[in-house]
Amino acid sequence: MNLMQHQREGVAFLTAERAGLLAFEQGLGKTLVAIDSFRRLVAEGSVDKMLVICPNSLKRNWVAEIDKFAPGLTAEIAEGSARARRHIFANSPAKVIITSYETARVEVTAILALVAANRIALVLDESHTAKNWRSLTSLSIRHFAPHCEYRWLLSGTPVTNTPADLYTQVEIISPGAHSLGSLETFMARVEDDPSAGFAKPVLDRLILRRTKEQCLDLPAKSFTDIVVELPPWQRKLYDEMRTQMVCDIQAMSGEQYRAFASTALAQLTRLSQLASNPALLLPNASQTPAKFEVLDGLVSDIISVPGRKVIIWSTYIKNIESLLARFSEYGAVAIYGGVEATERQEVAARFQDNADTRILIANAAAAGTGFTLTSASFTIYESMSWRYDHYAQSQDRNHRIGQTQPVSYLRLVAADTIDEAIAKALERKSGMARSLLSDTDAPQALSRLSPQEMCGLIANNQFPD
Repeated sequence: MNLMQHQREGVAFLTAERAGLLAFEQGLGKTLVAIDSFRRLVAEGSVDKMLVICPNSLKRNWVAEIDKFAPGLTAEIAEGSARARRHIFANSPAKVIITSYETARVEVTAILALVAANRIALVLDESHTAKNWRSLTSLSIRHFAPHCEYRWLLSGTPVTNTPADLYTQVEIISPGAHSLGSLETFMARVEDDPSAGFAKPVLDRLILRRTKEQCLDLPAKSFTDIVVELPPWQRKLYDEMRTQMVCDIQAMSGEQYRAFASTALAQLTRLSQLASNPALLLPNASQTPAKFEVLDGLVSDIISVPGRKVIIWSTYIKNIESLLARFSEYGAVAIYGGVEATERQEVAARFQDNADTRILIANAAAAGTGFTLTSASFTIYESMSWRYDHYAQSQDRNHRIGQTQPVSYLRLVAADTIDEAIAKALERKSGMARSLLSDTDAPQALSRLSPQEMCGLIANNQFPD
C-alpha cells in the first residue's frame, strides 16, 4: 500500500502513541490511515481486533474501505436486533467489528465483554459525535475506552461549537492523565484564553492536525455569496414572523425567556425555512420561492457547459424532493434521509461516474461524510444549518484527492434574513476551530445570547461584538 507522506505520519502517530486524535481535514485519508495502522499491529501481533464506532450512515463505507485497502482483514457490522448485535460482539470471528454510536450507547455491557476478551484497537470515526461531555454517547464510550489497548479518534472537525468539544475527546483518548483539570476548570481558563494556549502542550501531544494546504496540491476553491432578494409575498411572510417573534421575546419574563432560549434554534429554523421556501411551513404557499428561481438560472448556466456537474446542498427534505423533480431533465439524483443507507453509495457512484447524471441534491446530515464527489466542480448551498461540522464536511466532498478542477462554492443568502446570521456564525465557528487546532489565530464563537441580543439577531441578523 503506497501511502502519502502525511498518511505515513498518521500511521506512525497512531501506532506509536497508542492513543490520539487524528484531526486530518476531510479528504486526507483518515480511514486509510486507521486501517493501515491496524493492519500493521495485527502483523506484529500487538492487537486482536479493531472496534470501529461510527455514524450509522458510514458503517458500510468502512466495510468497503477495508475490502479495498486491506482485503486480508475480515469485517462484520454489529447491527439488527439486540440479540443479533450481542451475538456478533461475543462470537464474531471477524478482525474488525463495526457498529454505530447508537448501538454502542445501548450495548456497553457487550462491548465491555468484547474488550475484556481481546486486545482492542478502538476507533471513533467522526469522533466529534461524542463531544458532549454529559451525553449518553460520551458517557457510554468513557466506560469501555480506557480498557482498549489503542484508542484512535478520527475527525476533520473535532471542534464544532465550543472548546469543550476538544476536552471531551481528549478525556476519551487519555482519561485523567492529560493535566487539563476538570471540565469546569478548563472552560474557566478558556474564558481568559480563547485559543486555549495553556493547553497547547497537551493538545500537541494528543492531536495530529494536517490541512489540505499542507499536504496536497489541490486546485483552488472560491466562495461567492449570492444575495437573493425576496419577492413581496415572501418578504411579507418573513417580516410578519420576525416581528411577532421579537414582540413575544420583549414581553417575556426572565423565566419565560429561559424556556424560550432552550428552543431558540427551532424558532430560528422557522425563519430560515421562510427565507428558503415558505411551503416548508405553509403547505398552501404555491408560489415559486426566490431561491428556486435563482437556482434555475445558476443550474442552467453551469450545466450549459458539457461535462460540468453540480452539487446542491439543502437543509430541508421537502426542498430536496422538490428540487429533484425540478431538475429531473439533468438526471438529478439525491442523498438524504429518505434514501436507504444501503443505496447511498450507489447513488454517489452514479453521480461520480455517469456522464448523464449532472446534479446531486443532498443534505449534509446524510451525505456530508463518507462520499467522494470529485466529478463536481460547482457546489451550491440553497440553505445552511448552524452546524459547522456539516458545513465543513460538505465542502470537502468534492475538494479532495482526485479533484482536478478549481471548485466554486456558491451560497444563496436571502437578503435581510436569518441567512446572513447563519453565514456569519459558520465563519465564527470556523475561526474558533482553527484557533484551537493551531491552524491560525481567530476569535472564539459566541455561546449565549441575552433577550436583547436575541432580538437583535432576529430583527437585524447581527451578532453582538
